[in-house]
Amino acid sequence: MSVLNRIREISKDRGLTLKEVARKAGIGENSIYKWKTTSPSTKSLEKVAKALGVTVEDLMSDSDDKQTPEYRAIQRKAKELSPVNQKKLLDMIETIFGDLDKGDD
Repeated sequence: MSVLNRIREISKDRGLTLKEVARKAGIGENSIYKWKTTSPSTKSLEKVAKALGVTVEDLMSDSDDKQTPEYRAIQRKAKELSPVNQKKLLDMIETIFGDLDKGDD
């Protein structure tokens, strides 16, 4: 998936137009559209990633997986946690899945 398509997808998930993303990122709207045929600068990617609340890696991802907005929100929040809290979150998730496997609600 191209960078432009990833930006479109993430923007849509956040209810933003590309024009709004460009404004938040402080770059020209046409700059984003040019990325269909040219590669963006690292600086521009960083600005767009910040405006969307994602990492540059998220924008560069070649993944065509259709992850739900909720799943991506969980990923973003987990990345913001300290390693200790990430471990706590993982323990909670494993507990929940263990309960689901047992048929507990």
